[in-house]
Amino acid sequence: MFSNPLFITPHPSSAMTAIPHPCTFLIVGYGNPLRGDDGVGPQVARTVADWQIPWVKTLAVPQLMPELAVEMETVDYAIFVDAWGKSGASPPPAHLCLEPIVTPPCHGTAALDHAWSPTALVILTQRLYGRYPQTWLLPIPTECCELGETLSETAQQGVNRALRTIEQCLTTYRRPTFTPVEPCMKSA
Repeated sequence: MFSNPLFITPHPSSAMTAIPHPCTFLIVGYGNPLRGDDGVGPQVARTVADWQIPWVKTLAVPQLMPELAVEMETVDYAIFVDAWGKSGASPPPAHLCLEPIVTPPCHGTAALDHAWSPTALVILTQRLYGRYPQTWLLPIPTECCELGETLSETAQQGVNRALRTIEQCLTTYRRPTFTPVEPCMKSA
């Protein structure tokens, strides 16, 4: 699904060559694959891992844990992928979109309790390392999170749309940087 980034080479008379700048990404898919649609996050993470992009690290985890702050500190961007909705919930959105995770102005301890969320991990990463990556949540619509490993049609379509969304994000944030082909000669 993911196409390798192009190495852009300007006209031969140009003294510059575009070299991809590896902005590093962390894709965290979380949920329980033994509970039907709840496993969409880990499935997305495993699929992105199969793309074997060197500047993208993926983790498929059953739940968010504070230890993920170590991984978040080392990257420029993070995307958390999770199931959205449950049986009987409101209908899923018409399209998937990345929801920016914005930390509250006051980083009080209330956000750091037993229920870890992407926002709590961003706050923890900031506290521990003095920085955090630009972070998004990518919720995938689901229908049924009952026991079983089969995804509903809604969840499978959501997985496919999530993969396209992640591919687009990786392409957008993979910006080229320019380095001289020949050393710059100063005039005397």
